[in-house]
Amino acid sequence: MTNIKDRKRFKLIPEMGGALARNYARQRGTEPQIELWRKQARELTAGLAEGAKILEVAFGPGYFAVELARLGFSVTGLDVAPTFVEIASEYARTEGVEVSFREGDVAAMPFDDESFDFVVCQAAFKNFVWPVKSLDEMYRVLRPGGTAVVQDMNRDATDGDIMREVASMKLGKLAALTTRQTLGQLRRRAYTPVDFSGLVAETAFRTCAVTTAGIGLDVRLTRP
Repeated sequence: MTNIKDRKRFKLIPEMGGALARNYARQRGTEPQIELWRKQARELTAGLAEGAKILEVAFGPGYFAVELARLGFSVTGLDVAPTFVEIASEYARTEGVEVSFREGDVAAMPFDDESFDFVVCQAAFKNFVWPVKSLDEMYRVLRPGGTAVVQDMNRDATDGDIMREVASMKLGKLAALTTRQTLGQLRRRAYTPVDFSGLVAETAFRTCAVTTAGIGLDVRLTRP
């Protein structure tokens, strides 16, 4: 029997690039969403030491990474899509915030062991081709006592949960319809809390704490 560490979860998905990435960045860059990321950044880093080194995996347009950096943390972003590296770097320059955005694969990160105090991955883990390898890489680059947070969709989310989530984004009618359809499709790729806990058991982390709210799944992992 093949061990889960040696299996792909999905066929490789082409990275988001070009016009598709830029359109995504525009849709996700509304003021209400920026304010939400600003609030999330404050909440997620509460209690984190001043100047801590943070890695955001799959940073997309870079909005959340910039909000983390505004709080005084040393922030690095890693994304497989070169277009997002370009978009995020330009956004950070425009905002006058320093963030190091790099192209790379989460399943084989270009960082030394124990490089970061905190790792965060939002809305991307469900698409990772090598989920166990990706979690093991997060463990490797974390310093002892460091925490990784994975926030993504919950496969158990209802259609009503999705409608409420999209309504909170305050998008136009067409964009809202498209976003609801997209989230419905992505939900099929997502993990339930039980599935994610089982996945973590195959990694160096071994255990995790999982909570749910709305369409979201929040997973906290600590390196001893």
